[in-house]
Amino acid sequence: MPRILVTGSGSVGKTTLVSHLGPELSLCPIEEMARDLCTRLGYAQIGDISENEQEHFKIKVLSEQISRENELKDFITDRGALDCWVLWQRWQLCKAMTFTSEAYYKMARAQSQKYTHVILVPPLFEPVDDGFRWIDKDYLNQIHRMTELAIFDFGLQNKTYIIREQELDNRLVEIKNWLSQNQNQDQD
Repeated sequence: MPRILVTGSGSVGKTTLVSHLGPELSLCPIEEMARDLCTRLGYAQIGDISENEQEHFKIKVLSEQISRENELKDFITDRGALDCWVLWQRWQLCKAMTFTSEAYYKMARAQSQKYTHVILVPPLFEPVDDGFRWIDKDYLNQIHRMTELAIFDFGLQNKTYIIREQELDNRLVEIKNWLSQNQNQDQD
């Protein structure tokens, strides 16, 4: 029952990986929840959401992510509960930790324990502006570091593979080899 999380900062190729790996591994892909929710709410990008609505939006994204993952027996997801926590931290950085933040952390951490595999995609090439999220290199590197910390904090490092290849075809081979080796180790 594979439940694969593809994680990392924006514009690193997660969506492309999920769209190719889902069919190849016979897994239901879960599209990025924040982008989908933005579209349903009528926003072109996350930056269009007012500051007053940001916290509610992030809570809704995590809730919908958990709900969608729990509906499926197995899946591959383009971002997940771990990413929700990373982005929550990044945007709450200047605010005091609150009861809401602690509850959000606990929900994200509990859901992340259900992932059988985590694929971390680091920033390996120039980001492409998709008109939805920030592509500033310092910001992307900051999110990458925060994602690595969350993987460690959530105890997922033994389930995590970090992509080394830039080209899609090489990434697909790399991931399938890791999944195959990982599956063989699980059976030993």
